[in-house]
Formats: sequence, structure tokens, C-alpha cells
Amino acid sequence: MTMYKGRSVLAVVPARGGSKGVPLKNLHPLMGRPLVAHVGDIVRGAGLFDRAVVSTDHDGIAAAAEKCGLSAPFRRPPDLSGDRVGDWEVLHHALVEVERLDRTSYDVVVMLQPTSPLRTSGQVVAAVARLIDGDWDA
Repeated sequence: MTMYKGRSVLAVVPARGGSKGVPLKNLHPLMGRPLVAHVGDIVRGAGLFDRAVVSTDHDGIAAAAEKCGLSAPFRRPPDLSGDRVGDWEVLHHALVEVERLDRTSYDVVVMLQPTSPLRTSGQVVAAVARLIDGDWDA
């Protein structure tokens, strides 16, 4: 494990296929690459994640995520794929699935949404550092 300041850190990328406003928005290109691919850049640039997974219900999004270095080891069930499902349910499902698959537990879970492509790796590192240094629960 990579461990950041003695903590194991999991990145979860929520990327369902069924958007009402912009169908398959997580695959829409920005600067020639799908939105989900930009998250892979952030994960690599941050250098603090022990594991980064995409939580999706769509095989095409899973394939695009894997091309950019994210893992897609499970599919999100239909009851967690609607437009009224909260972040907590999605993150909890992803954490339980990854911990089961990896046979380990993670100390910190970071949600990285593909629809926020302008954030930088430095901003992500700073946020995680503040969380851990402040011994915050968020």
C-alpha cells in the first residue's frame, strides 16, 4: 500500500451512465478525452491513493475508466443508479465492495467526480492533507 501519512486512501469515482440532462456525460470529451479520463490524471498526479475505483453501472464508462488507469472491479446495482440516489449510498457501496475484494480496509475515502474536471492534483492532495492533519471526519 502507498499509505499517505500513515493512512490508506481510496478514491471513488462515481460515474453512472443514466444521466437525464446529458446522456453518458462522463464519457463526453473535454480537450479530446472523456471526462472520466481526466480523473485518472488527477489520481496519478496526486500520488497518494492506495486504490482508485470507478463506481458505474455502464460497461462503456468502466472501459474508459480502465484505459486511464482507474479500476472498475464491480458494477453499481440498479437500485444505486437512479438520479435520486445520494452520494453516501454510492460511496458506502463502493467502499464495502472494494474492501471485500481487496480484503483490507481503507482509512480515508475521497470522492472524485468526473464532472469537476478543473480541479488539480495539488488541490486534492491539500484537501486530503487537511483532513488527515486536522483529524477531521468528513
